[in-house]
Amino acid sequence: MIIRKPSGVSHLSEIQRLRRQNRRLAAVNKQLKSENELLNQLVGSTKVGMFVKNEENAFVYVNQAFCQHLQVSSQEILSKQSHKISDEVKRYTRDDKRVYKTRNIIFNLIEDKDNDTWIETVKFPWIDGHGQLKGIYGFTYDISEHVRIEEGLRETRIDLKKSNLVNEALRQFSYAASHDLQEPLRSVQGFLNIIQLEFGSQLAPEANTYLTKAEDSLKRMQQLIKDILDYAVINGANYHLEPVNLNQIIEEVLNNLYQVVKEHRAEIKVEQLPEIHGNASLLHHFFQNMFSNSFKYRSPGLNPQVRIYSKQDKNKIVIGIEDNGIGIDPIHFNEIFKPFKRLHRQSEYAGSGIGLATSKKIVKIHDGKLWVESSPGNGTTFFMEIPKK
Repeated sequence: MIIRKPSGVSHLSEIQRLRRQNRRLAAVNKQLKSENELLNQLVGSTKVGMFVKNEENAFVYVNQAFCQHLQVSSQEILSKQSHKISDEVKRYTRDDKRVYKTRNIIFNLIEDKDNDTWIETVKFPWIDGHGQLKGIYGFTYDISEHVRIEEGLRETRIDLKKSNLVNEALRQFSYAASHDLQEPLRSVQGFLNIIQLEFGSQLAPEANTYLTKAEDSLKRMQQLIKDILDYAVINGANYHLEPVNLNQIIEEVLNNLYQVVKEHRAEIKVEQLPEIHGNASLLHHFFQNMFSNSFKYRSPGLNPQVRIYSKQDKNKIVIGIEDNGIGIDPIHFNEIFKPFKRLHRQSEYAGSGIGLATSKKIVKIHDGKLWVESSPGNGTTFFMEIPKK
């Protein structure tokens, strides 16, 4: 005789399982809500203005600092009736079309003569993982007090050189932004780690995938802030130049990159290099960036090979950094030295696109020039030419 299990028992078991799952999801949602509220408090309390606009050029998010910089309410900014936006707001959005069109990052310094204020702005293209433009986002920072104190803006407005002011403002903005933005990013990173450790086993596979993507995005943002700060510091500071032994610089750089060289089984050939008149710290940064690029853009299936050599005459010294990587199309030779200009997707080669712009600035500080010779699939050689002194 076959004894059948009452169908009601299986239904009851399924209902209990669903209830337990709902309770777990409710707990996770409560935790996420609490963490979201804390993040909003952090973002709301920072002095850095933040905004996001969609592909229709409409504001979808602004924080309190941004509204204060524009001296308007969030309700006015977020209104879809863009034709009613005041002239004050339009003054801060006139660069938006350039970002949409060029996909470049744009810095600007905006002066409000009526209120005697200066606002530094930086705007980024918002690009998804498929390379599609979703909108723009950006940051603003009030540097009015710094301008008034350091440049004597009230008394010397007519004689003020705008180019020097923009460079100094950018450097101050980068310091402030990096400090004020790093703390919320660290907090978000901590919350993501807590969710992963305490609730990871309870989350669906899709949720863990989203957490991983969020962590990757945070790391890219932290690296971007660091690169902006490095570029701004180099761009705005004065450096002492003195005799520098390039062989010693290269040795120190390779010691720092020992694990990377070992991991990629890179072959490094350094010929005898001359002593030059320069700044050791900047040259260390330059060569480390050059080596890192050679390792990053290596040819598939080949171990990286890097050769550094020099040639000179009575007036100048030329240093060559040659690799066997994927190469660069000559049509991009000018573009690669622009800040934040990338030739590849983030999913293909990670980075912020500011390394070569920083390297070019370092060479310029040494009264030299930097150029490239390359072709796709045939490796790349960067040349640094500096005068003999």
